[in-house]
Amino acid sequence: MKAGRGGPYATLAVLTLVSLLTMYVEAMVIPSLPKIETVLSATNEEAAWIVSAYLVVGAAVAPLFGKLGDVYGKKRLYLASLAVYTVAVLLAGFSPNVYYLIAIRAIQGFGFSLFPLSLAIVTDIFPKEMVALAQGIISAMVAIGMTIGMIAGAYIEEYFGWRMMFHIGFVFAAIMLFLAYFIIAGISPPHKEKVDYLSTVILSSGTALILIYLTETPYKGWFSIGQMIILVTGLALFFGYLIYASKASNPLISLGLLKKRNVLVANLAGFLSGVAMFTLFLGVIYFSEELPPYGLGLSVLSAALTLFPATLAMIFIAPLAGSATSTLGPKPVLIYGSLVSMAGFWLMIYYRASSIQLVIDSFITGVGIVSIMIPMVNMVAVSMPPENVAVGLGFNTMVRFLGSSVGPVLAATFMTDYKYFVVYSLASKSLTEMFSEAGTAAFDYIFLTGLVFSFLTLLVAFFAKNYRIEHISADVPV
Repeated sequence: MKAGRGGPYATLAVLTLVSLLTMYVEAMVIPSLPKIETVLSATNEEAAWIVSAYLVVGAAVAPLFGKLGDVYGKKRLYLASLAVYTVAVLLAGFSPNVYYLIAIRAIQGFGFSLFPLSLAIVTDIFPKEMVALAQGIISAMVAIGMTIGMIAGAYIEEYFGWRMMFHIGFVFAAIMLFLAYFIIAGISPPHKEKVDYLSTVILSSGTALILIYLTETPYKGWFSIGQMIILVTGLALFFGYLIYASKASNPLISLGLLKKRNVLVANLAGFLSGVAMFTLFLGVIYFSEELPPYGLGLSVLSAALTLFPATLAMIFIAPLAGSATSTLGPKPVLIYGSLVSMAGFWLMIYYRASSIQLVIDSFITGVGIVSIMIPMVNMVAVSMPPENVAVGLGFNTMVRFLGSSVGPVLAATFMTDYKYFVVYSLASKSLTEMFSEAGTAAFDYIFLTGLVFSFLTLLVAFFAKNYRIEHISADVPV
């Protein structure tokens, strides 16, 4: 595998653009789901799997691809993931039916590992005092890509059709694959060791079953017999992995590494902030599109634009949070982010009567959430031995997207449980028609959920062990 011709900054530019691209492709699907559902004659449940298939497979394989990156080379695995993702994006645009599209979206999930591998690569190529800054830039792409994807997806679907979204995504993905091969800079040599695939199957299966349970909850309920079987089996496998890892000689990721104080804090904060982040995105979008008197009644495109100022803020806040993590340490930044996120969600509960108020609320909440993400990622990278950085970040990514999957389920549950019937008058015929809509209480509970999970993140942050990058020796673990 060639080392690449680019320096650290050129490599960072490629990694950042790929992360932006993947999140853009995933988010652009969301506003087009109703149209895809109609064109492919799909049910609501099948349409939900168009989004969930990517998350289920991606979260399940992220730790494995991180481990393979540590063992066989991060660039090699990065290019393999990007190649599979590129082909899958191409095929998605030619989907003849919903089952084909769901299967292709599952294959796209292998590109999920690009994010933790990117974070591991910058850990190798940048000086330690600049790693947090580089990781912050890449991490910001999660939120930025989602917002741009929803805006662009709504526009492309309206004027060119939903298939064109994937065709355009393929062109950009192919270009980035070419650039990644020739530009990604030299990386530390791989750490050759045997991969324990049994532990991988146990962890991946448990994660996948938990995500399947969460995906099916809005349609089959929290406590139906079939659902409980899936959940219990998934939890048993997940905790079974922890037992296996405590006894195996070379598991996918050792229990000793997961029990490190800052790794444990980062993973807990990752799960909690994952719930809060998707509560922000979905809560704002749903409330913006809901008809008055319970929502703002905006179009899909206008609803996505309410998140755009928050996205712009993240572009500037992420590098600042990275720099603050290097100079002050991760703990104060994590605490700051949690407090700001709580303030943003509090404002959403009490001050959201206009689109301007919602934009301000989203701006504040977005600043808080991105300020949580950067120190959390850096804590994992700094705490892991060099030969385990990629798998550690892969595990953290898996945990964060488990949290991200909880957010939509809770939002859907509140919107289903707190519906109101509104009577609209048809003045020309003196008739009335009743519509069922999610009411004020539904959105109050959605944003309250974000507030609660931000508060729990704050509590976890106090247990972090602070450090300053310039004080860390390469052979002294955190």
